[in-house]
Amino acid sequence: MGEEMQSGRGEPQILPGAGILREVILGAQDNLTNVLATVLGVAIGSGKVSMVALAGMSSGVAEAISMGGVLYTSTRAELDLRTSAEKNGPPKEYWRRAECSDPLRAALVCFAAAAIAAVIPLAPFAVLPIHAAMVACVLLSGACLFALGGWKGAVTRRPWWKDGLQIVLIGTLAAVASALIGAALKTHGT
Repeated sequence: MGEEMQSGRGEPQILPGAGILREVILGAQDNLTNVLATVLGVAIGSGKVSMVALAGMSSGVAEAISMGGVLYTSTRAELDLRTSAEKNGPPKEYWRRAECSDPLRAALVCFAAAAIAAVIPLAPFAVLPIHAAMVACVLLSGACLFALGGWKGAVTRRPWWKDGLQIVLIGTLAAVASALIGAALKTHGT
């Protein structure tokens, strides 16, 4: 649903990117936001690049594995629900919302998107001093979140800039919350 368009000959065609949209958005948006918030909070709170690297890498890897696993089990549950409904339950139309893909494929795409996204907010800390890295982290992550939302908008045929801003807003809220926690619990310079 929503992934098909009509060709000039009236045949349905899959929109480019539609087959992996859910998995990429789920993995990339979640882990980019998660790691951005983690590294900002730890950078502000500790002032130590080594702590930022430890927290960011641990968070990014754990989240990528978790997101891939969660998408596998949720996609598997949708497939099981559809199978059960077809055998025992309400008419097929009732379960139409449960559009499913292969659980393993969904998990792998989500994991890959989450793992790649985890590197984005960490990269500046590998090459810049901590204060410059925090600024670069926010700018780079914001740009990537906007691009992700823009891609979502293009695939779903919505205004790309609105979807880009929506995803940036979500990431900003998480980053600000974590930055405030880091500032409140600051362990350096006191």
